[in-house]
Order: sequence, then structure tokens, then C-alpha cells
Amino acid sequence: MLRFVGFNVANNGRNLFFSNQSLLSMKLQSRLRLGAAKSRFISSNLSILEAGFGPRWRYYELKKTVINSVNQTKRSSTWKNYNRHYGRTRAQALKKPLLFTLAFCGITTFAMPYLYQYTPLKLYKRNPQALIYTIIALNGAVFLMWKSPQMVRYLTRYGLLVKDNVSNWAMVGSAFSHQSFSHILINMFVLQSFGSTLVSMIGVENFTSLYLNSAVISSFFSILIPVLARSSLSTASLGASGAIFSVVGAFSYLLPKAPLAFFFIPVPGGAWFLFLGTIAYNAAGIVFRWGVHDYAAHLGGSAAGIAYGWYYNKKRREAVRRRRIAF
Repeated sequence: MLRFVGFNVANNGRNLFFSNQSLLSMKLQSRLRLGAAKSRFISSNLSILEAGFGPRWRYYELKKTVINSVNQTKRSSTWKNYNRHYGRTRAQALKKPLLFTLAFCGITTFAMPYLYQYTPLKLYKRNPQALIYTIIALNGAVFLMWKSPQMVRYLTRYGLLVKDNVSNWAMVGSAFSHQSFSHILINMFVLQSFGSTLVSMIGVENFTSLYLNSAVISSFFSILIPVLARSSLSTASLGASGAIFSVVGAFSYLLPKAPLAFFFIPVPGGAWFLFLGTIAYNAAGIVFRWGVHDYAAHLGGSAAGIAYGWYYNKKRREAVRRRRIAF
């Protein structure tokens, strides 16, 4: 995933740029402008009233009345509802994303075996590689949709993870969303390189569950770590990197000594050694905050990949043990 401190949104063919604030900050700016205009209006009228009244005490009494009226406006239900979003606790900020993550992962895990057994998706079981290219095609389609001004409004809502105003389905959609050609090219290259082997090894049902669940988990980590670190949430991110790191993590856990090469240059230590290096790099990125990458999402995807690799390996050993007992 890439992390943005600003992003473009098309509005009737016209681009608007938001710098380091969420879309909701437009409401705050409007309220501040309204408040400034109200203050100027009050100040000018107080000057007139001050000149008209003789005794100073009457002026101060009137000023006190006006200020109390403004304070009552600030304590109105609309103002409270608006500030409830920005004054919420860490638990409140994580509640909705956490519930969606748990529900989505639970449903996906139990539904995938049935979907690949009783729906047209069962065709992928004959050719697992086709699933990888389908995922690549979906990412490519969303990439092209970003080029259409008519689609930007929908992609901003469902294909961009705005962390201080989280949309549940954006936690999934942002994992299929890229705006930069180099971003999608690198992600899809890594997906094809590791995913083609992994999907043949664990099956299309398990791979789909791994990919989709890791996409949501990485989005949740993208929100969780900044909240725990009390960092700014006025950022947005998108990209399949979190899900890709889960694929690499599961591959490296199941095939730790698999030989790898970087542009035909062999990488010493095998897949697991390289994967541990990426974890260290992403952890350092969170601490030192270099670059524009969403290191929290990368770590979330990596953790999901390791957990899934451990779980699949455990199930495989139990199946082997049962077969030995049967014979």
C-alpha cells in the first residue's frame, strides 16, 4: 500500500486537492469560515451599540449576552455530533474496523469451500493459475477506472482507505486499487511470481481466503498502528501490497529454503531469510517514518501470511498423521 498525505478528487470534471486532511475536513473549514464571519458581525454590531449606550456597564452586559449565545450554538447537537468524530477515543476509532474485519474473515473462511464447490468458481480448480490472472485483471481494471473522471468519486469512497473516516468496504476495495503504473506493475509481478506456486500448493479456496482476508487485515493494521502510536490519521492509502506480503509470507513459511533471485542475482538464505528482511525494513519504516509506503499495512499482511502458513502446515501434518494411522 502507498500512503498519501493528499489526493485528488474529481468534481464535475474539475480536480480538487486536499492536503493532509480528510474529506470531512471540508465541513470543519466551512464551520470555521462561518464562525469567523459570525465573530466579525458580532464585533461590528458591538461597536455600534457601544457608541449608542452611555454607561459602560450596559455594553459589557450586552457583550456577555452575545458571547453566551455563541457558546450555546457551539454546544448544539450538530456541533456535538461533528466533534464526536474527532474527539473519540482509541477504542471508538477501532471498533467499526475491528468488527468488520472479524465478520469479513469469518464469512470468507467458511464460504469459500462452498463457493468453489457449487458455483461456476469451481472451474478455477481445474486451472489454479487462472485465479492469479483474474486477480491481476481486476487490479488492472480498477487502475484504468482511476483514469475516468466519472469513476473517481466512487473509487474515492470504495477504493481509497481514508483512515479518519473509514468506509468498511474500502478496507477491501483499496487492496485492488492503484493510481501509479509502477505501483501496480511491481505488485502484480510479485503476485504472479509467488502466487502461481502458492495457489497450486494450497488450492484455490485457501488462496482466495488468504488473499481477501489478508487484504482486510492489512487495512486494519493500517489503522491500528497509527491509533496506538497516536499518529495522525489524516492520511489515505491504497494498493495490494498488504495482500501481496501475505502471499510472500505464506510462501516463505511453507517453503523457507526455496531459492530466489533478484533480476537473475541469487538471494542468499532462501525465501524465509529474504522475507525476514522485509519485515525488518517495514518495522523500521514505522519507527523512522521514511517514504510514502504504508508500512503498517505491510506488517499486517506479513503477519497474516505467517499465521496462515503455520495453520495450513499444521493441518497438513495432521492429515498425514491420520493417513498413517489409517494404514
